[in-house]
Amino acid sequence: MTDSKPDNRQGMDDHDIWPTFGLANSILLGAANDLRLPKLKPMPRLMGTDNGVTERIVFDGTEISALRAISHDPSFPRQPSRVELVTALIWRARMRVSRAKHGRLRTSEAAHTINLRPRIVPPLPRWSFGNLQSRVTTTFVAAGDDDQLPELKDLVGLLIDSFTKSKETVLRREDVFTSSLQKRNELHEAAEKGEVDVYMFTSWCKFPFYQVDFGWGKPFWLSRIHSAYEAATLLDTEGGDGIEAWLSFNKKDMPLFLHDDILAFTSNPRSKI
Repeated sequence: MTDSKPDNRQGMDDHDIWPTFGLANSILLGAANDLRLPKLKPMPRLMGTDNGVTERIVFDGTEISALRAISHDPSFPRQPSRVELVTALIWRARMRVSRAKHGRLRTSEAAHTINLRPRIVPPLPRWSFGNLQSRVTTTFVAAGDDDQLPELKDLVGLLIDSFTKSKETVLRREDVFTSSLQKRNELHEAAEKGEVDVYMFTSWCKFPFYQVDFGWGKPFWLSRIHSAYEAATLLDTEGGDGIEAWLSFNKKDMPLFLHDDILAFTSNPRSKI
């Protein structure tokens, strides 16, 4: 999920941590008494483990800087983040694959999982335990007679706008669960209709995984497992200035995706799972 901490990664405090376990449950129990609570729609189009493949590609700090340079636009309200830059690049490449398959450019959505904790009032304690998340969806609308891929900076601008508006949104604790369900259902409905391409993203960047020590030392590499559904997971590189993208796509789409517009910005031999 996308964290909202400052740009520098933050390590664990040098003291004992005592998590609390009841706050997330209180949110869920409060929502369960709301008769207006929508039912969760199942996620459509699971590709299954036999039809998918996961590959890891790495964008180091130099390549992130190059992406930032070619995506620069003086109209942006702020500098794009690493996550926004890499998301835009992957999103654009997936549009290219979709165009090759359908013969035209289609409207698409980039859906990012986000951390709701900083957006809740009253705020939750820092060490409260539970997974409170929702989605931020950014939409590119394809013109009917134009099959040209958008410029990278155009997608970056759309993402900046979506994430900025999301961070300005504040939720009351009692509204968190209902809001999260609504966002998830809207996304699943769009994917189920098949008229819009929906691309799933989640970012674990800025979480201090490399600072965690359970007694046998800090990790030197963090990875993830193969996913049964199509998604892109973004993680910090060990140094913190780059991004590892773990991409789970359909086997037939992956060779089309790994084209020069992606590989020109990667720094590693690809790793396949």
